[in-house]
Amino acid sequence: MNNTTRQNKTLAVDARHLQKHYGEVPVLHDVSLSVTDRHVVSIIGSSGSGKSTLLRCMNLLEIPDRGELTIANEAIRFQRNAQGDNVGIDRRQVHKLRSQVSMVFQQFNLWPHLSVLGNVIEAPLRVHGLSRREAIERGEHYLAKVGLADKRNAFPSFLSGGQQQRVAIARALAMEPRVLLFDEPTSALDPELVNEVLGVIGGLAGEGRTMLLVTHEMSFAREVSNEIVFLHQGHVEEAGSPQQVFEQARSDRCRQFLSSVA
Repeated sequence: MNNTTRQNKTLAVDARHLQKHYGEVPVLHDVSLSVTDRHVVSIIGSSGSGKSTLLRCMNLLEIPDRGELTIANEAIRFQRNAQGDNVGIDRRQVHKLRSQVSMVFQQFNLWPHLSVLGNVIEAPLRVHGLSRREAIERGEHYLAKVGLADKRNAFPSFLSGGQQQRVAIARALAMEPRVLLFDEPTSALDPELVNEVLGVIGGLAGEGRTMLLVTHEMSFAREVSNEIVFLHQGHVEEAGSPQQVFEQARSDRCRQFLSSVA
């Protein structure tokens, strides 16, 4: 995407030339990606292509070794060494960013000792500083949105995987973020539970929420996304509208991947 195009759109996420290594192993190579406000961008690709690492860089669970990152109008100020490598970050800025970006993980990551409602209200209480009454009102609202109002007092161990993931989505929504990140949100679910979670995510897309989604659900990605990004070995091999990527891909590797998962 050229600079003129970037300036003509309101970007919720703008990542430029990101690089990430784990030791001597390169994971991301000069990756640039942007997400326009109220758009859905799906990242697809084979296992090990760097999809989850890229997403974790977006909420600074991982610090990219090189590159620039702006999220929710906040340019991330990396501390750099003499060689230009990112070596640190202002923790206050990370705290501010976490109020703007929420992430839904593969494995739910619910606190087992807290009830469903307790899981949903914990971050609004601690990060946003809401009163308990305000946090409960917000939490109940979002549990109703994901169809789990009747489970507010249950504990995660008594829920199905699909229900646990819907609680995780309600928890993310309760932060009322500008950007929602989903890291393969259905990969840990039994097949019969996948659709209930996809239904919730599809409903959020229909509301015009800004989302960055890593998924192996190709038909779903095609249905809900404004843009598809195909990663291969840490490179953006293909990017464009769902029609462009699924029907007119220029990359041989992208066409091979789509054929293998069709």
